[in-house]
Amino acid sequence: MYITVLCKVVDNFGDIGVAWRLCRRLAKIQKQYKICLVVDDFDSFAKIEPSVIASNPSVSVSNPSVLASNPSVIASEAKQSTVIKGIEIFKWQDDELCHKVFKENDGERLGIILELFQCGRPDWMEQILFEEKLEHTVQIIMIDYLTAEKYAEDFHCLQSLTRSAKVKKVNFMPGFTDKTGGLIIDEAWEQMPQWNKDGPVLEFTYKTKCAYLHSAESLRHSKGSKDPSKIKLSFMPQTDWDQMMRTCSALIVRGEESMSRACLSGIPFIWQAYPQSEEYQLVKVKALLERMRPHFSEEAFAIVEKAWMAINTTNSMSLRGANEVSDVAIYDFLNARSTLVPYFQDFAKSLQKNGDLCTNLMTFIQKLAII
Repeated sequence: MYITVLCKVVDNFGDIGVAWRLCRRLAKIQKQYKICLVVDDFDSFAKIEPSVIASNPSVSVSNPSVLASNPSVIASEAKQSTVIKGIEIFKWQDDELCHKVFKENDGERLGIILELFQCGRPDWMEQILFEEKLEHTVQIIMIDYLTAEKYAEDFHCLQSLTRSAKVKKVNFMPGFTDKTGGLIIDEAWEQMPQWNKDGPVLEFTYKTKCAYLHSAESLRHSKGSKDPSKIKLSFMPQTDWDQMMRTCSALIVRGEESMSRACLSGIPFIWQAYPQSEEYQLVKVKALLERMRPHFSEEAFAIVEKAWMAINTTNSMSLRGANEVSDVAIYDFLNARSTLVPYFQDFAKSLQKNGDLCTNLMTFIQKLAII
């Protein structure tokens, strides 16, 4: 039996980051199903999983050093699937191969489909499901973006219709309460790291685009000036990124993939949501803050709230060169991080109690099979 995961890369690395973490976790915790991943952007995928470059000739790599170290990389299209860590990977656009493989044995790879982030389905898959049709029932599980908003609870496990009685669809919502699917808690995050008070500060915002490490000491004493110890990070495997995050004394992260890891870490963190028109991102920011509030003292929460609102409402969203209000709020947060640790750890413990999203998902899939 198979579970097929669908992912279209919209926001650089967050989408494929979640998809790859989900696939690796599913493959780890159960052996009943084989995992397939269908993804449209192998170049982004290769940035967080180097095996994609080494094993797939369809990846086009602009970095000469990568090409030099992987002389087999060429610009042609792959004509076969790739298997990495036991997960079978297909290119979304490879219509001929995918139609042939996914149609085999009455579409055995299409028993369970996980559609991530409302990405839709490839044309070849639509053709198999709705035009050529299958004998067995297909269950599409819609896994949406992570949010602390109330609708995550309202939509969780909510069923909807498709244009075929043989193709069923249901929502499965990640979230921060026991009325949602929870967060992906993979091996690196089953235990909180011991807080490293002398660890660096990770800066990964939409303003900087790249990720940087700052020494804790330089940030404490050089507000508004250049940081000589600032280190630009190269792309690294997802597992290495996790390990690096766990060594930090504070995190300033963007998007949802890194934010979910920060939530589980117990490390003081500031989250920058994806900027939207009319500052709609503040809805998501305020919703998560409200989920966190019960785990903080009034004084500690005020420091966190001020920093989060500042980085999400200014045009200069980085540690250096931000406006005065944002600058002060962020540095107040960083200077207070040792006092904030117990509160962030208490919040992380509450998320652990909700359980691992993938374990919860497999329980849900088994229940669907019974029904």
